[in-house]
Amino acid sequence: MEKSCLSALLSENFMKINSVEDAYGLLAQYLVGFIDGRQWDRAVCNMRILNSMARGMHWLEYGDIVDELGGFSNDRIIIWDGLDAALFLRDDLLATTGERIWGLTFTLYPNGKY
Repeated sequence: MEKSCLSALLSENFMKINSVEDAYGLLAQYLVGFIDGRQWDRAVCNMRILNSMARGMHWLEYGDIVDELGGFSNDRIIIWDGLDAALFLRDDLLATTGERIWGLTFTLYPNGKY
């Protein structure tokens, strides 16, 4: 894929975040992409938010097992969507509260609650 096509695709994905609810929905999709059909009791992503980028760590828990590996075999683009969602939330919180965040933790449960 040419660089201009990739940039357009990434910009298009960022543009689909229009609200805080959209951003939280994308974080949930990010974790579902990581879960990738495995059994789980809880899934967590911890986003480190820098000036112009975000970095995510994620894991799922099932019983006493904590798994940080694998996932995203069906949709690798959702990784970028999750990172964009973290940046959107950073910008939204700065605009609404005047406070800057440097990270966030998002936890998803099998019943859909977060």
